[in-house]
Amino acid sequence: MQVIEQWTGGQADALRQAFRMTIEAFAERLEMSPRAVAYWRKQPDIVPRTHVQRALDSTLERAPDRIKAQFALLVGEANRAHSSNGTGSRIEPFEISFDAMTSHEWNRDDAHALSLSFDAALARAAVDEIERLAHMWLLSEPPQVIELSVGRRVSDDLVATVERRVIQLRRADDYITGSTSHDLMRNELAATVQLLSEASLSDKQAQRLLTAVGEMAQLGAWVAADTGQFDQAARYVRGGVMAARAARDYALAANIISTFSYQVANNGNPNDATMLARTAYQGGRDAATPITCALLLERVAWSAARSGDIRNCERTLGLVEDSFAAGPRDNDPDWVYWLNREEIDVMAGRCYTELGEPAQAETLLTAAISRYDQTLIRENSLYLSWLAEDYVQLSEIEHAAEMATRMAILTGRTNSARTDTRLRFLAGRLEPYRTNARVADFFDAYRAASVPRPREPE
Repeated sequence: MQVIEQWTGGQADALRQAFRMTIEAFAERLEMSPRAVAYWRKQPDIVPRTHVQRALDSTLERAPDRIKAQFALLVGEANRAHSSNGTGSRIEPFEISFDAMTSHEWNRDDAHALSLSFDAALARAAVDEIERLAHMWLLSEPPQVIELSVGRRVSDDLVATVERRVIQLRRADDYITGSTSHDLMRNELAATVQLLSEASLSDKQAQRLLTAVGEMAQLGAWVAADTGQFDQAARYVRGGVMAARAARDYALAANIISTFSYQVANNGNPNDATMLARTAYQGGRDAATPITCALLLERVAWSAARSGDIRNCERTLGLVEDSFAAGPRDNDPDWVYWLNREEIDVMAGRCYTELGEPAQAETLLTAAISRYDQTLIRENSLYLSWLAEDYVQLSEIEHAAEMATRMAILTGRTNSARTDTRLRFLAGRLEPYRTNARVADFFDAYRAASVPRPREPE
């Protein structure tokens, strides 16, 4: 959890935003006047009075893990903005040395210290630190195993720790390679399944752990596909749906099926993908929040685009906009944390690219990419690839080569099957224009990226 030694107005307002509450509602929660709460936004460096500091401490401590994670990210963004402007104070990162974590037998305190360090690195989007901690995580004993070693009865705190670790893995996937993310998730899933199998659990604890297993399986399906392991992704889908349904989390089950539909749309039969995406939406919409419905509908739109069905694609994109406009909600699941305005526009742009409507796609993608978080290397690489494809369709070859070159530079750092596939696709589209100087520059970057060839079927 993000630790605040002394609250400022900006941090207090970040907590309000993390709760997704209006100024009036947050003021009521803190038993303060709305005018005082509104003042925090105008004066972010102001230090609230002592009794308000205590109320903020208590509010953050009791907040669900999803809100704590969102708060940490908001504070991290504010710290980076202040640092880049040379103003304001910043929270020092919580760091832990590798030697300190490996010089003795691993225990609960070590696991907690690693978790705090991971949160701090994620809040700062410190990619090198996240990667270092991810490898430390792989070498360490998970808290599930530590707890089982001292008895079969487990605490609610351990269940909350497992839930928190799922959130951390999900955030870390934005920054680390797909293969590392897959290794982390696979180890975490095995430890949690062991806990479910061997521990003495209450019905509520079992339900929460089953939900965590379902969420891990959804992430596993995503990262396995990202590393080209599609059969493994399908196995995660089957296990994840079973766990989600056992936990009676029907929106999560729908998300897992919807994730698989996206992979089928990209690598299999788009008509099969459409059936899966529609099944997921129909099965999950009654239990889903508006933002969750927007996500499920995006997968329907994408499968329609891959099928060349412009009518149903555009109709579904309209439904996506309606659902997104109706959210967010306090009960949104953490796994929709990434679905923002930029992602909505990117998906619409990708759909129009796929449908051969490059002018509409270019407008959407250019605006979204200009606003997108530049620390998310893999996503930026992928989105640049669709923009480059649009420029090829528009016969603006130099612009296409420029975008493709930027994509190639990023792709060399992602270790992602998806980015490799897209880069090979662009190389094929630009091959006829090799005599163009900008295109020649692209092929230099393409060779430097060392994109492996896909394996031939046996």
